[in-house]
Amino acid sequence: MDDPTITLELAGSGAGFAQPIADQRLWSDVPVAAACRPAAPLPVAPIRPAGRWRLVFRGPGAVEGSPQEVAAWRNGRGDCRVDYADGVRFWVAAGGGRVVRLPERASRRSGDRLVERAVGAPLALALAARGVHLLHASALAERAGGVVAITGGSGAGKSTLAAAAADHPELGLIRVADDILPVRLGPAPVALPHFPQLKLAAAAQYPERGPTPLRLAALVEIEHSGSCAEVAVSRRTPAAALLALVRATVAARLFDAGGSGAHFEACAEASRTLPVLGLRFPSGRDGLRSALSALGELAAGAAS
Repeated sequence: MDDPTITLELAGSGAGFAQPIADQRLWSDVPVAAACRPAAPLPVAPIRPAGRWRLVFRGPGAVEGSPQEVAAWRNGRGDCRVDYADGVRFWVAAGGGRVVRLPERASRRSGDRLVERAVGAPLALALAARGVHLLHASALAERAGGVVAITGGSGAGKSTLAAAAADHPELGLIRVADDILPVRLGPAPVALPHFPQLKLAAAAQYPERGPTPLRLAALVEIEHSGSCAEVAVSRRTPAAALLALVRATVAARLFDAGGSGAHFEACAEASRTLPVLGLRFPSGRDGLRSALSALGELAAGAAS
């Protein structure tokens, strides 16, 4: 990777904002998150003619919290295009160095939350081209250990657990991601926690000068239950661990054959060394603290 910069062009304003992203640098023409800082504008070149597009995926996706059809296309150069059913479209350059909002097709309401869309599938495709995958996960780090990625279904408590770490400083846990965690997989997986967490204020974002990469100690699929009396931790089989990593990856269905193959191989290598666990814990405040204590032990490497 010769240039560690990814440009995100949403408004064509000529303004400039910068922040770290994964182990790289994101430049955008609108502020992507509260932690963005002003930067000199970068020269923007016109998009070259795209050539013939080939459909990679068309199907349901989650857009601004609601279901909407999404389509992904590739051309012979390796560029990608992401089309939403309401007319919003993005172009992602081969190699992942540039993401551009395309003129919208006249159709239904396009929506105002362009940043949320841009840092979803389009940015996931750009980073995947550079060997970084986004996990739909919250994450906690133990000060002397590694990072635990927390995944689960909607409402499982990922963000709640991550936020609750601040209420229990005695556990020594630090929130490094609220919703999206960039990772490099392979035989020695690492977390790259610099990423805009759109639901968090600037003070709650992972600090720009915070260390990276961080060892990824475990991936934990969580479930809370009123019928559960105590915390129960179970280890996934290698096959189930592989599927859990694939399932947690943002926009994996939009990868082309080459991207899917590279992603599957990276997940397979990671599943051989990375503990992938299930964590079931009681509902309520006491259950939350017990779950945090178990996650702290995992992050410190005291459990496997």
